[in-house]
Amino acid sequence: MDYHSERTDWAGTMARALVAIDPLTASRPPSAEPQPVSLPTTMEEADALRDWASLTSPAPAAPATHDQLARHLEFMQAALPSRANDAETGRKRFAVYATILSGKSNEALAFMARRACETLEWFPSPKQCLDILAEYRPPAPPQSHALIACRQFTAARFDEWLAALRDGGEVGDVPERWQRIAVEQGVMRRLEDGTMVSRSLYNGPPRRPYQPPARKLPVPPSQSRHPVVAGASAGLVP
Repeated sequence: MDYHSERTDWAGTMARALVAIDPLTASRPPSAEPQPVSLPTTMEEADALRDWASLTSPAPAAPATHDQLARHLEFMQAALPSRANDAETGRKRFAVYATILSGKSNEALAFMARRACETLEWFPSPKQCLDILAEYRPPAPPQSHALIACRQFTAARFDEWLAALRDGGEVGDVPERWQRIAVEQGVMRRLEDGTMVSRSLYNGPPRRPYQPPARKLPVPPSQSRHPVVAGASAGLVP
């Protein structure tokens, strides 16, 4: 049997070898893709989504099925040459890969297969597969996407509220942190009774009209407060 037919036989025996290893696992359906996070449209929805993301833990990635593992190995075998083996040796060889790579997610194995075809010239050994898998980083869980969506939504609503406040809009029922930022930016002010108002609408309490200070006129010598005693000017008074 030539080299090509040996490789073809090994690929064809992968699925059959899986059933011999674990019939129950071989028939397990692939894990469902996570549902996308619905973006909030109100502050109440943003608060609820934030609470969900903060109080729940990401679900662990489901391990790949044996059928999925076989497809990834076949993908690498179609692109990378390997040593010719007979059918029995091929089944044993695949059983080794299935044992070492068991528990890895389908996404991680897809990353391994692509990276191996991009960087290697020969079919990877089990150790090379594990080395590539060590570089894999799983995608962010839905909780992370939910928190990002909440931050973006809240920031957009804050910008809209601040712009309306600059135009004289009402303060409304907004978080206290928003009000503090508006005060720091000079858009709002706090009255003595603690009320928060838009600075563009508040002119302060009524002020008295401006009155310039009265000017003091100089006193003429004839109107001195200490008149000279009669005769003093003549030198008669000692």
